Amino acid sequence: MVKNYLKKLFQKENPPVIQSIDYKQLSIGWNADPVSPEVKIKIQDYGLLLDIDLNYFAFKSYKEGDRLEIFFNGCSKYTLNSCNDEGYYFGQYRIKPDQLPWGEFYEITGGADSNFPEPVVLTPEKENQKHFIFFFKDETFECLADSFLLTFKTV
Repeated sequence: MVKNYLKKLFQKENPPVIQSIDYKQLSIGWNADPVSPEVKIKIQDYGLLLDIDLNYFAFKSYKEGDRLEIFFNGCSKYTLNSCNDEGYYFGQYRIKPDQLPWGEFYEITGGADSNFPEPVVLTPEKENQKHFIFFFKDETFECLADSFLLTFKTV
């Protein structure tokens, strides 16, 4: 009886299985700081600005203090949630490690819905918006937007 109780207590519901995800890696030749990217979000008139520290450990073309601004034009909704790398590898996110590698910036082109955890809705969702995801050490960012623009800020 105790065994059945414990089994029910610790048994987690299985989320719907996504067979495969189509994606494009967008962080080529750069990435966020792997320890403390200092993620900042600012809502602007026509979108969302994501500001992060660059990884100067792995990419020698950057130095400490260099940052990257990613402007998401026409962003309709986003999430910056608490799914960290450990939770991701333990399968606690809606996207699984065998579907999308951790730690990069991607455009998801198919296979994943846009039902973000803890979404912040800025405007009504539009048709043909692109789905972006960026995995940081201690959080995960996702958004729907029309496009994005990278601006590297070096010191």
